[in-house]
Amino acid sequence: MRAQFEIERVLDLEKWERLQESIAIATHLAIILVDYRGKPITKHSQVKSFCNLARNHPELAQFCEKCDARGGLEAVRTGEPFIYRCHFDIIDLAIPIMVDNNYVGAIMAGEILLDEDQEEFEQILNLDTRADVVAFKAEHQSLIDAYPHFSLADLNNAASMLEQLSEYIVTEAIKKDYLIKAYQQTLRLTKRPANFPIVENKEPIDLSFIQEDIRQSVLEKRLSQTSGIYQAKNKILQPAVDAVFVNKGSHVDLPTLAQLINLSPSHLSRLLKEEFGEPFSQIYSKLKIYWAEELLKDTDLTISEISEELGYIEPSYFIRSFKKIKGLTPLKWRQQNRR
Repeated sequence: MRAQFEIERVLDLEKWERLQESIAIATHLAIILVDYRGKPITKHSQVKSFCNLARNHPELAQFCEKCDARGGLEAVRTGEPFIYRCHFDIIDLAIPIMVDNNYVGAIMAGEILLDEDQEEFEQILNLDTRADVVAFKAEHQSLIDAYPHFSLADLNNAASMLEQLSEYIVTEAIKKDYLIKAYQQTLRLTKRPANFPIVENKEPIDLSFIQEDIRQSVLEKRLSQTSGIYQAKNKILQPAVDAVFVNKGSHVDLPTLAQLINLSPSHLSRLLKEEFGEPFSQIYSKLKIYWAEELLKDTDLTISEISEELGYIEPSYFIRSFKKIKGLTPLKWRQQNRR
């Protein structure tokens, strides 16, 4: 199951490729647009030699697509540009493209090395045990060594710029009358408030908005009143809600839940938003943190053990996610709230 709209129907690809090429030349970043599966839908601007070899390799190309797909999904989950290390230990970043709360693709950029602290970033696909990957990297290590070196500040500035450029995609989508008629809800980027008004005319969009305050969600309030057992107001949703709770240690996505209750992902997304007042991606992230709070208060599990218990990729990602929602690291939160 997947979102109804293809990204090709949202974006003028010819126009975007011209812009993409200019940005890549100016920033020394390689840039490509991918769909929700991580498959390229534009040509690769300023692709570096090593990555070009890998992406055209008959066996290894699939891993590049997997990295692109996972990077885009992590950007959706974190609500901001996601910087990470690929399976070849090269720095990349992902900017998600959301249409009607559905993830349809991402701007992928990178193919660089950091001056320092590169190991601090997550490696979202570790293939160190695959002999073919290790051998390929060793054979072409000189090409990797020649990649551009960025400071962390420069990389963050580039990520911010690309996030702003993602506005272009939403603007192009809004210009298409059939999308406006088909979707009366907001076409938005990750981090745009759910009630941001759609523009019915073709005037430029005012993209200024205030990030929503971190407050106790509808879900948290209901859970605190029912000892952690959530009964959906809309009974159709109960099997999907139960599946989320049963699989605390895994990542459960919207298409899987939709298939479980025989709804389309877009229909389920609307029902869940009506139930909780927030998009599923946001409420799911908060739910994970709610469970983490319980474990921090009631158990002696380490931060790493809690991260693993709740299915996070690695502890550093869990810590960042927790701090983003609660304003404190898990350790500091535990010190202040331990029962």
